[in-house]
Amino acid sequence: MIDAILFDIGGTLWDDYASERAGWEDMREELARAGIVMGEEELEQRVNAGIAAYAPSLTRSIIWGAVKGDREIYDRVLKHVIVSIKRRLADDFFSYNTLFPGVAEMLESLHGRYKLAIASNNFIDARVWLRNFGLDGYFSFVGLSEEVWLFKPDTRFYQLVLDSIGAKPESTVMVGDRLDNDIFPANRMGIATVRILSEPFRIQQPRYHGDLPRFTLDRIADLPRVLEELESSENSVLSVR
Repeated sequence: MIDAILFDIGGTLWDDYASERAGWEDMREELARAGIVMGEEELEQRVNAGIAAYAPSLTRSIIWGAVKGDREIYDRVLKHVIVSIKRRLADDFFSYNTLFPGVAEMLESLHGRYKLAIASNNFIDARVWLRNFGLDGYFSFVGLSEEVWLFKPDTRFYQLVLDSIGAKPESTVMVGDRLDNDIFPANRMGIATVRILSEPFRIQQPRYHGDLPRFTLDRIADLPRVLEELESSENSVLSVR
C-alpha cells in the first residue's frame, strides 16, 4: 500500500529547461571573465557528458572541468553563477519556468490521500517558487538540499525526508526526471520509482538494472493512473506512454 509520494521539482513538476540554459550562459560568461572561453558546441558536449556520467550537478561538473581543477577559480565562478541564477528567478521567474499541464489538478487529487513531500537538490528559494505556482499548500514537508546540506543521490537525504513525514520506503513512491539523483538512490532504498521524461535529462541512459524506474511517463499528469496500477501490479519494470 502506498501512503507517501516524494517529488523532485525542476523537470518534474515544472519545466525549468529555459532556466537551466540561462544558467549555463551565466556560467559561460563567468568563465570568460576568468579567461576561459567555452563555445556553444563545447558547452553542449560538456552538458551531455555530465548527464551521461551521472554528475549530480551539471553546473558544478562543467565549471570544474573547464577550470581544470583550479579550486580558487571554481569557487569564484560558481558563486557568481549562483547569484545570477537566483537574481534572475527572483526578478522574472515565469519567463524561465512553466508548470507542466495538469500538475495542480493532479496534486489536488492526491492531497489528503497520500503524504506529499518535496525531495529536491535545490536552493532555499524553491519555497518561493512553489508559492509562485500555488503548489506550496500540497506538501507536508519540503526537503531542499541547500537547507539540510545533504544532496541527492545521498540516500541520507531521502531518509531525512521519509523521517520528516513518517513514511517507510516500502510504502513510498519517488517521482523525478533523473536516473542518477532520483531513480537510482530511491531504488536502492526500496522506494518505488516513477521517471518523468523531460529536458535535458530525458537522454540519460541506465547504467544497469539498478537505474531502471518502475514506471516511465511522458506526462506527470498521468501519475494518478500509474499509482493505481502500481498498487495492483507486481511487474518490476513498466513503461507508460
